[in-house]
Amino acid sequence: MRTFIRSATLVATLGTFAFGTIALNSPLLGSASAHSIIQLNEVSAVAGQTSAMTLEIQHGCLPAEPTLQVEAFVGAPWRAVRPEPVAGWTSSVTKQAKGGWHITWVNQGTPIPFGTATFFPITVSWPKNPGTYGMSVMQLCPGSSYYWNDKYAPATASTPSPPLTPRAEVLVVAKKDTSGKTTATSTGKPAAPVHAH
Repeated sequence: MRTFIRSATLVATLGTFAFGTIALNSPLLGSASAHSIIQLNEVSAVAGQTSAMTLEIQHGCLPAEPTLQVEAFVGAPWRAVRPEPVAGWTSSVTKQAKGGWHITWVNQGTPIPFGTATFFPITVSWPKNPGTYGMSVMQLCPGSSYYWNDKYAPATASTPSPPLTPRAEVLVVAKKDTSGKTTATSTGKPAAPVHAH
């Protein structure tokens, strides 16, 4: 199985989800790939509150493989996650040993064709503190997989920007009191713009 990731060791990053050490070896690394995208559906993620988000997987794995399974990982500040039903998929949630959550969706029907986007709605109890929070995502296909966990950073001599496997992030904003003033100061920065594919 080819794996299109930059991180060489998944065990430390994924907590209870252990693939072991995977060497990066892909002739397609320089090719464009789909992204995992968080959509808030016109409703801000507010610190300490609960609302919906959607995780979008743009398409299957290169060169033209269908998506069979998707896994998402969030850290301890995320208070709770509940995947909503998606036709043709089962889902499960596991609390990770060091806090945070591991969500798994498994395709139960016809594999999703390569060029078809898939949407996974999730109800989230957002972190108590404002800030920028990431969701690492693994997409598994019959012969390859993608792991989106690279942070956005400026380009360097050896690293492109945006990264080839960017981590999706959400800006959790401060709760406002009845006077319209914020009750806490946001320490987060806006998430990097989504790049159309």
